[in-house]
Amino acid sequence: MTGPGQDSMQDLAAAYALGALSGDEAQRFEAYLATSPEAQREVAELRDVAALLALGQGEASPSPDLRERVLARVSQGKVTPITAGGGAAASRGGVPPLYWGALAASLLVAAGLGLSLTGVRKDMDALRAAVASARASLAERQHLLEEREATLNSIFEPGVKLYQLTASGDPDPGVQLFWDQRRNTAIIHGFRLRQVPSGREYQLWFIKDGTPIPSVTFTPEPSGHVKVEKIPVPGGGPLNAAAVTVEPLGGSQQPTSTPILVGALQKS
Repeated sequence: MTGPGQDSMQDLAAAYALGALSGDEAQRFEAYLATSPEAQREVAELRDVAALLALGQGEASPSPDLRERVLARVSQGKVTPITAGGGAAASRGGVPPLYWGALAASLLVAAGLGLSLTGVRKDMDALRAAVASARASLAERQHLLEEREATLNSIFEPGVKLYQLTASGDPDPGVQLFWDQRRNTAIIHGFRLRQVPSGREYQLWFIKDGTPIPSVTFTPEPSGHVKVEKIPVPGGGPLNAAAVTVEPLGGSQQPTSTPILVGALQKS
């Protein structure tokens, strides 16, 4: 059965965990500690709490039974240091009797505050992530706007002519071909284009004297839109027309399907 001296020793667990005992008291407590699994567990828990607080972490908290034991001792006034004779120490030159209990209780409260701070940190991390995502989205939108502005500037430059490629007997879908006749380059803008089977894509052709000249291949977005810029326009003679067919991936040197979009070209 545990005697009074052992109860007093048990009460010194918080002071020992903080390294606040004198040399003689620490030796006597360590001798007691070697025989008391309960005291060993309590010292280990209190040291864990102190270490977490020292590191500014709040990832763990004292166990509920440890919290209850410490607070109960504080409320009952049981926490007192031990003298060389094994009794309660007087106030002379020593620490006030309730000091160690109040300090242990403060550790418990501070650990709770650490958990609250951890929640705040997590909220701040989530807020930073949301702000970073919003900035990335704005940067992407800005990039798209700059691209569109550059395309519009190219379209409205002097010497650029617009040609329409349409489906025979059906105005839908369509391709607009903007031909910069000074630089001999083109931009195509397709709209309401249908999706093509797997392994296939659209290909643009320039027609010169009835002969198709292969050009770029492209695949529309799910919305049916597509834009391709800086397309070289063949030189060496007048172009009669432009057409679009559906070809194998990578394109063909000669059309393998009937043109689905055709438009006449005329260079002034």
